[in-house]
Amino acid sequence: MNLPVEQEHAAGGSPLYQISAEHSAAVFALGLLLVGMWLLRQRGARDLAPSLAPADWLLAGLLAASAAIHAGLAIGQDHATGIRLLFLLDALALGVIARRVLAGAGAGRLGVAVLAASILAYWGSALGGAAPDQVGLATKLGEILALAIVVRPAPSRRGPSLRSVAGSFAIGLLVLGTATSSWVGAFRASAADPGAVAGHHVHAGGVAPPGTVLPVVPEREPTAAERVAAVDLVNTARVALARYADPAVAAADGYRVNGLAGIDFHAANAANENDDRVLDPAHPETLVYAVAPDGRPVLMGAMFLMPKIGAPGPTIGGPLTVWHAHEHVCFSLTPPGLAGLLSPLGMCPVGTIDMPLTAEMIHIWIVPGAPEPFGDLDEAWKRAYLQATATRP
Repeated sequence: MNLPVEQEHAAGGSPLYQISAEHSAAVFALGLLLVGMWLLRQRGARDLAPSLAPADWLLAGLLAASAAIHAGLAIGQDHATGIRLLFLLDALALGVIARRVLAGAGAGRLGVAVLAASILAYWGSALGGAAPDQVGLATKLGEILALAIVVRPAPSRRGPSLRSVAGSFAIGLLVLGTATSSWVGAFRASAADPGAVAGHHVHAGGVAPPGTVLPVVPEREPTAAERVAAVDLVNTARVALARYADPAVAAADGYRVNGLAGIDFHAANAANENDDRVLDPAHPETLVYAVAPDGRPVLMGAMFLMPKIGAPGPTIGGPLTVWHAHEHVCFSLTPPGLAGLLSPLGMCPVGTIDMPLTAEMIHIWIVPGAPEPFGDLDEAWKRAYLQATATRP
């Protein structure tokens, strides 16, 4: 099928895996710091504090880097005056502590207090719905490393002390807390404005949830022709897919229905994924089933997949039929299938690999009364629908 492609939207993924544009000033400030440090070394400043241990040099560098980033955040972000002031105070305090370390005085309790407060403030911001990105996450991990250096116990021939064990446990909790708060914050940011993200569309100010690349849809109503095309597509799909209400028929046609369970079971067909058909209602790449409370499998709809990564899907219904892709999904090879999303710390579950980007896809829901025939289908609505079908004679 040769279908028109609407090219008036741009794709965007979760800030969790990217560097937010509003943090570019922070990255620039860090770059200036690195250039300044290089110039000092060129001028013989390497003897500024010759008695410092390598760990203290690292500590001073981490503190100075965090100070530069916070100064950049204060300058570059569109925050309220109070927030800007807090960033500047944090930058100043971190800079003072870095200077103390270079002077051989150590970070002391002030260093512990400032670093801990900066880390906890990040947690609060993320849990409050601010979208975390790679700049914020890397900065906090650097501060945790700095804190670990500050509180490290003196070497002992007796082996690990209770204090060192407790300190290691506390540092581990800080890493876990930072990753968890980033994870929660990324999802909260995507759900903060229900009007900004609708189905698989992102409108102005919307934030994509982790793992999903959503196009930014122009704020316009579909034309009459686009509405007709979208309705015709759903109706055609209902007729063409009716035979797959029986999973045995789907299996005979090559769909992997083994293990059918849950309310969002995707049965893929490898042959259809490589047949060069695009948005053909009679030959979807994947069928989507759900299991009703009485155990009956229910065909909910189908998912159509573009043949190549990066190729835009045909939006024949304009803003009604918008495609999406997935990024940084963890893929299991044995058995093949999705196993989760890349964590904020850049890890997939053991035995899985990171898939940076998938081809674009779109869902078409053929069940009667579906509130959103394309994009996401609300889980609560699905459960209510399945419950209602289970009670029918």
